[in-house]
Amino acid sequence: MIFTDSHAHLASVAEEIGAEALDALLADYAEADAAAERDGRSRPLLLDIGTEPDDLSARIGLLRPGAMGRAAYLRLAAGVWPSAENLASPLGSLEALGSAVEAASRSGIRVAAIGEGGLDYHHMEGSKEAQAELFAGQLALASSLGLPAIVHSRDSAVDTRALIEAAGARPSSPVIIHCFGYGSEEARDFLALGCWISFAGNLTYKGSDAQRAACASVPEDRFLLETDSPYMNPMPRRGKSSTPRDVERTYALAAEIRSVTVEDLAETVSRNARLLFG
Repeated sequence: MIFTDSHAHLASVAEEIGAEALDALLADYAEADAAAERDGRSRPLLLDIGTEPDDLSARIGLLRPGAMGRAAYLRLAAGVWPSAENLASPLGSLEALGSAVEAASRSGIRVAAIGEGGLDYHHMEGSKEAQAELFAGQLALASSLGLPAIVHSRDSAVDTRALIEAAGARPSSPVIIHCFGYGSEEARDFLALGCWISFAGNLTYKGSDAQRAACASVPEDRFLLETDSPYMNPMPRRGKSSTPRDVERTYALAAEIRSVTVEDLAETVSRNARLLFG
């Protein structure tokens, strides 16, 4: 079964498994999409994520929809991760990102979301002030374009929440907290701001009881699942490179946690992802 994966770094996946293997994976998604449409089920969606202000054109070159109806399931996001290089000049990174999104639009490529961007106080590759500037700028860009914002938040729940709250309620630009790494209390706080919560393979890891409790508590209409591939491979393959195919094991555990069938959860996540990303 092919599942919706709301967060994957497909260029990095290609580096791990090779271009031909990625092409086979995309062909599987195209086939699953066609089958779901025939059967009247929610169709799986695959969202490719950006992390650099200038990576969009290269990713389009790798993933541009072609044969087998890839356009029906493939979506592209564009964003700037808080790396040392990107934080050296937050304004410059934001200007480059805006130019890249505009250039893609002129060439007929629709960007479906802004991200991933956010705060990372674990790696801490730049000051909190620089990270806040880069993150707030991406929230503003998403709002101006009427696009969802995909948020990276590690060891920074309070400041992440404060910056989202400062950006204001934006019904046309929902916020997704990806690879959720907190507990039920933080989930409630983010949900109160209108955010969506996406769980990745770390949901399956030993010591992730807080995330599992949060997974049980998120309402159906705010719930997503992802791989964050090639990272966060679910158990029992933790530490190995992942692909969107590995998300199946996260679905299995999430369905158990939420007391639903895997098939029903797949319908829910696909429906939510298409609502968010078109």
